[in-house]
Amino acid sequence: MSIKKFSINEKQAIKEYYETYGYVVIENLLDKGKIQKFIDSYEKIKHSKYFVFFSQDTHLPIQPKLTPEGFIENSMLNPASLKLWRNFSRSVEECLVDKSVTDTLTTLSGRTSHVMMQNMFFDKSTGTIEHQDHYYLDSDPSGNMLATWYALEDIHEDAGCFFVLPGSHKGKVIERNNVENFSEHDSFVKQIKTLIDENQYEYKSFPLKKGDVLFWHPYTIHGAYNNADPRYSRKSLTAHYYPSDMKAMYAKKEPKVRTTVNPNVVILGSELDTYQSNFMYYVKAIVNYVKNRKPDYDMRRDSYAQ
Repeated sequence: MSIKKFSINEKQAIKEYYETYGYVVIENLLDKGKIQKFIDSYEKIKHSKYFVFFSQDTHLPIQPKLTPEGFIENSMLNPASLKLWRNFSRSVEECLVDKSVTDTLTTLSGRTSHVMMQNMFFDKSTGTIEHQDHYYLDSDPSGNMLATWYALEDIHEDAGCFFVLPGSHKGKVIERNNVENFSEHDSFVKQIKTLIDENQYEYKSFPLKKGDVLFWHPYTIHGAYNNADPRYSRKSLTAHYYPSDMKAMYAKKEPKVRTTVNPNVVILGSELDTYQSNFMYYVKAIVNYVKNRKPDYDMRRDSYAQ
């Protein structure tokens, strides 16, 4: 199935397609030099026995676990905030706030400045369950958050492709009843499955080319397939933004932010808070190892297989 792609200058067409289908792909958007800088930095840190990051798929701080092919199995949450590994985090940030990317955010939101809520890095696909981002995070007013997925290499179809369900952003939105935690997560997963079955939504996968960037709506149902061939990685970044004149949903108080290399984008979390959380990753990783703590919940497809 072919993938409709746009160039950055097709602003009206980009906005119309996004509003109709709940996603849009911009071709060759991310600078290749920035991608290579990130890859070089990543290859240096992934073998370090001192490197600890927060895993997005298990929600625990861990050390890298490499596959026999040399890919990190777990996804990283907020790699742009790993300040103890400055060169790596800076290379992530430079990709995420590339001017071409933020220009497209402006095309879609009509705003010139945005707040980055979170970001992630995937080396090997973790096989993510179908979900709507709104359940986890969104803008306030809701529905104005913009999510992005950056292909850092040519993505092979057997690598565990990212997918969306086109038009699903116009259907029912599953709300999180308990805003304090995700205690109803299993119920949410079941509700999403029912929603898909009832509406017979189409699945569309994205074996994108290096430098392509996918944007999607917070109500759009999406996820990622399991890796079907261990020879292929799925090196990619994701990030979530909301217009700076809005607030973050579920936030109890006005969040602290820090600047980036792009004056039109700030990231949630102050510099001090970021360093403190980096330090706590190491403390928690040791405690969890001693206690043999397991995830409270995770996002892996295999964990919800029938």
